[in-house]
Amino acid sequence: MAKALAQGEVCSEIQPFCAGDELVFQNTNVNNSSVSDAEVGPYYGELLAQPYPSWYFFQIGRAGNLDFVISQSENSDGSGIALDVDYAVWGPFKQGDAICDYEMLSEENLVSSSYSNKAVETLSLEDAEVGEIYVIIITNFRGNPGYIKLEQENLNDTGAGATDCFTNGLEDEVFACQGETIILDGTILFAESYKWFKKVEGKFEVLEGENEAYLEVDEEGEYKLIATDNLANITEDFVTVEFKPEPIANTPTDLFICDPKQTTIDLTLTSKEILAGNTSEENYSVNFYTSLAELEAENPIENTKAFPSDANTKFFAQVEGVESGCRSEVVSFNAEIELLPEDYLPEETIVCIDVNGAITGQTKIGKDLGGNYTYQWFEEGNLLSTNAVLELTEVPEAKSIELIVTNSKSGCKASFQTATTVYSRPENVLVEIKGTDFTGGYAVSAEVTPGPGEETLYEYRLDEGAWRENPVFRNLTPGYHQISAREVNGCGITTSQNFFLVGYPRFFTPNADGYNDTWNIPKTGQITILKLYIFDRYGKLIKELVPGGQGWDGTLNARPLPADDYWFKVEFKMQDGTRDTFGANFTLKR
Repeated sequence: MAKALAQGEVCSEIQPFCAGDELVFQNTNVNNSSVSDAEVGPYYGELLAQPYPSWYFFQIGRAGNLDFVISQSENSDGSGIALDVDYAVWGPFKQGDAICDYEMLSEENLVSSSYSNKAVETLSLEDAEVGEIYVIIITNFRGNPGYIKLEQENLNDTGAGATDCFTNGLEDEVFACQGETIILDGTILFAESYKWFKKVEGKFEVLEGENEAYLEVDEEGEYKLIATDNLANITEDFVTVEFKPEPIANTPTDLFICDPKQTTIDLTLTSKEILAGNTSEENYSVNFYTSLAELEAENPIENTKAFPSDANTKFFAQVEGVESGCRSEVVSFNAEIELLPEDYLPEETIVCIDVNGAITGQTKIGKDLGGNYTYQWFEEGNLLSTNAVLELTEVPEAKSIELIVTNSKSGCKASFQTATTVYSRPENVLVEIKGTDFTGGYAVSAEVTPGPGEETLYEYRLDEGAWRENPVFRNLTPGYHQISAREVNGCGITTSQNFFLVGYPRFFTPNADGYNDTWNIPKTGQITILKLYIFDRYGKLIKELVPGGQGWDGTLNARPLPADDYWFKVEFKMQDGTRDTFGANFTLKR
């Protein structure tokens, strides 16, 4: 709501106003005015008496219909005693018209008038055009002190017109950019002549030939304008013109997002660097844009402190003088996401030691990310190394090792930890043998003696067979064997001593080639052979062998027997004294 003092008690002192939503001004009354009746000459229509007048004019700024409510009350907020108010309106006039000439304020030009006893009056202008000027007199019938309110009630309706909230005369200060030429607009409504001056050495000197409302200026200084309107009113106005240097915009270092949870970026973090080097003559702001097209369209980013960012982005920036509007060259910078892999270090680092507690081989942790990164390895707060890859030559004292990786370009840091676990191979592997080849087969079990380090799991294998978790082996063939045990994290293998399993040959080839020429069951420490008999397939006894002897050569009474399956029966005693018998077949091959 705008407020104004009562002015223009006669038309020659008429004052402009724009209504906007609402205009409130002090009325002309018995306490502040000696003009108890309006001047004689204008045609007032229904406004039969014109006590305590206030003269104003307004210009149409937007075409359409204008519906006004004119009210008068004791107080400026509309409260208190309601006071009778009346009015008359003339127009439309145009720029240059002598609007206070009584011939202009005629019956022909009277638009509307009212002389009711109401404290609220209505005024409607239909199909008003842009630039039209209207003169209005508002009177205070009883002369009581109070306030008049002029309100346009249809301002926001479709098709509504509006008054032009113009300002007359010069601004107090005008700022521009060095090297530019500006135009001062001293237009005053109804002015008929203009004269421009410039202050030189403390005195204003007339600028010859500058007799228009506009003055082209390319020099700093203080200027004066004298304008005379068609009512012989003289207006003197002053303006100071100052040319500001073009702002400087420095290209800032790129911004980086270090936190994977961060979804926005603060662009203003670059402002200080961009503004560096500018003078203190003016205040500056930095405008940020997502593209050159947005810059040309003058669509700066609004949420500069929390701009959404989920990918590498390029931004453009320009420095602007707050007073002058001068703008710098355009600079650009990037906002990059700098994230290290989450699995940069393993959750667990295996350290292998021998049975004496010394590290075996090399244990390396980490990887080289390139020249833009620095590394700090810590154990319980103590710096171990600044290399990209940490090589452990001694068993760590702590249960974990911390690594801080820093990008020297972005400043982004990330901290990683890995738990250190120490393992070793078994100290030895013991073998337990149960059963025989004659009593359902052997069952051989491996039992390890753990080495130093953490409790761990072992895998086992027989001879050069496949690795397995079960340390019990069955269905072994007679002969020499060994069992190996290895630490599952790769910290070494330990192998048992060779052990021999007693069995019987499944075939023999009596061909005098020196291999398998005879058939026998060897004497061992596990069992003692008491008796050994050989039969043909029909059960006929062929040979009784002497335990520990040379064995059967495949003959009967010095006559070679044919290739065929033969049977044996053995009586034996085991180490615990138990006696048993066993029989099976074997093959004679020729």
